[in-house]
Amino acid sequence: MLTDLISLDAAKFNAASPFPHAVIDNAWNSDILRACAAEFPPGHDPRWISYPDPKERGKRAGASNMWGPATRAFFDTARSEKVCRALEEATGIGPLTADDLGGGMHMTGEGGRLAMHRDFNRHPALPLERRLNLLVFLNEEWEREWGGVLYLGQGQEVEVLPRFNRTVLFACGAESWHGHPDPIVGDHWRRSLAVYYYAPLREETAPSHTTIWGGQ
Repeated sequence: MLTDLISLDAAKFNAASPFPHAVIDNAWNSDILRACAAEFPPGHDPRWISYPDPKERGKRAGASNMWGPATRAFFDTARSEKVCRALEEATGIGPLTADDLGGGMHMTGEGGRLAMHRDFNRHPALPLERRLNLLVFLNEEWEREWGGVLYLGQGQEVEVLPRFNRTVLFACGAESWHGHPDPIVGDHWRRSLAVYYYAPLREETAPSHTTIWGGQ
């Protein structure tokens, strides 16, 4: 478990285009991820956090009050000191610490989308900068014509189908445009787990900004 994820080569990660990233299949124990997927509440559960902005129409986020035991175990591992230290070696970014803010369970259904964007760059309460996003997809089946494809780059240069046990790790910064702007077609739920990693502010850290949206 996690062998492929934490053995990434930092030079290869940082040389990836259009910005530092890696796409890794089968980094996690499949049985654990299936148990996490089974713990996702239905779309009508009132505990889901939803967003009225059409740029993130249909997105549902589930904070720690919704996590079952398998999901909680996943996040305990992904946010552990061991994984943070391994990601520092794999990316050259650090020292890293994980935070619940904005992460957790994500689920989007028919008609839902997430416009291309760059994430907020500074923690709202701590002197930390957001440096890495880790996304793990839980969808046993996913076809491109269903929409929901993750794009990386302002020109959508990289396409990632959100298929089961596929992990996307990418650096946050001025070039890290990403999103799934194509609405989901049909009765499909796009499920994922998200972990965000922070590091101390640097001299070159940009002034604080919220999410910056692209034109789509």
